[in-house]
Amino acid sequence: MVQSFEYDVVIVGAGLAGLTVALSLPQNMRVGLFLKDDIHICSSYMAQGGIAAVLAETDTIENHVENTCIAGAGLCHVENTRKILEQAPEAIEWLQQQGVVFDVDPSLETDVLHLTKEGGHDHRRIVHVADHTGKSVIQALVKQLENAAHIDCLIGYDVESLITREKNCQGVVCRKDDEQRAFIAKHTVLATGGVGQLFERTTNPITSKGEGVALAWEAGCRIANLEFIQFHPTGLAIPNADGFLISEALRGEGGILRNVDGHRFMPDYDERAELAPRDIVARAISKEILKQNQQPVFLDMTHLDAEFIQNHFPAIYAKCHSLGLDICHEMIPVAPTVHYSCGGVLTDALGHTDIEHLYAVGEVACTGLHGANRLASNSLLECIVVGRSAAQDMVEQAVWNIPHLNEIQVLAQKPLNAATTSEVDFSHEILQQWMSRYFGIVRTEEGLMRLYAQLVTWKKAFPANKMITTALLMVKGALNRRESRGAHFNQEYPSVMHDVFYSIHEEV
Repeated sequence: MVQSFEYDVVIVGAGLAGLTVALSLPQNMRVGLFLKDDIHICSSYMAQGGIAAVLAETDTIENHVENTCIAGAGLCHVENTRKILEQAPEAIEWLQQQGVVFDVDPSLETDVLHLTKEGGHDHRRIVHVADHTGKSVIQALVKQLENAAHIDCLIGYDVESLITREKNCQGVVCRKDDEQRAFIAKHTVLATGGVGQLFERTTNPITSKGEGVALAWEAGCRIANLEFIQFHPTGLAIPNADGFLISEALRGEGGILRNVDGHRFMPDYDERAELAPRDIVARAISKEILKQNQQPVFLDMTHLDAEFIQNHFPAIYAKCHSLGLDICHEMIPVAPTVHYSCGGVLTDALGHTDIEHLYAVGEVACTGLHGANRLASNSLLECIVVGRSAAQDMVEQAVWNIPHLNEIQVLAQKPLNAATTSEVDFSHEILQQWMSRYFGIVRTEEGLMRLYAQLVTWKKAFPANKMITTALLMVKGALNRRESRGAHFNQEYPSVMHDVFYSIHEEV
């Protein structure tokens, strides 16, 4: 017999999105918070840069929306984008109430927050805690969690499926120690993070395998724009770096990208140089690496004051120093690395999915905020804003509205015929190799079709594997999109289509 447990809300995932939902719910609601491992193992914890918010008098919401839509290559859902960005000041205030102490401007005698600048932003609007914002935010929220008696941390469960009946979600089915258990809930939240562990080189933690997308898809939710995988331009490219990221904020404070000959190459690709959106910088670095026989490029900070570097970027300085690199006097080897999934489970700005009482929040979701390429420091903001809005929506129990695309069109699904493939064993590592080879920064039609055929073969052999399910949705989206836009670049279709389309995967 399957054991059954009841909660008001169950939340799958305990990064910033999951924690925000849990801590925003009233104490009279019983909450079950699922985490696979240590609560600090999440992408949010590793986030360095900060949180984008319009706080300066010279800045405007209109400009933040404009910057976001430009970075998103025309694919942002403008209505949802505005709704989320407008709530940034309240999100920062809420984090301060939870105990997060952001850096203040040292040039002022007041407690005005220090704002830094990152690629794609016209203004300084990044609120931060040195260069370890995510760590500081998660640590503060975990302290709050320890005092929240209404929240149960459920550790080590594998969520196998969502419990649904007539387009209504009623909880999750899990497995632990070979025992199946059902967690019945009035509201269910997917906050499972991204898909980085489907690739060999990523900044994502080991838990980011795209399983939340597969859970939602199998339950009947629409999935949108999974072909847009953002490669962060500057992953640390030295032995034992373990996916460590060199924050965009270093370029925002004057860091220069150079090739092996010492040439500053970014002005050759874009007038915004090092501060161009991530997709442009990542492709430029990729081209330079190809020219120099796969050797990494360099981020040069040596022209900046050493004390400034150590004070503003202490975690990056310490990490590099521990690996024998003094960034004050030596250039930093960098290369692009898989960082963020811009698509996901289709939702509105409240986290509503196509299934009533099922929410998706954070990187697993596609609100349309990120379009085809995420603007720096908008991701943590989305976790907080949508997480708080979802919690409020549960309390108010308002009418459930499924997400709408408004004027955005949907790509036609072209028929895909999988060719016969040779025998290739399946493992997580082999999947990572195939995805990295054929689903990288620059893609080809031949490579995508070969990857699709292999995934179809693996799916037949391992029908319950959620990583394969999500990878197939990603590749189908790429094959249907006959253009290059944002984080998706196909050599056979290098131009951008005039009209804007979402790639939508309908229910099974």
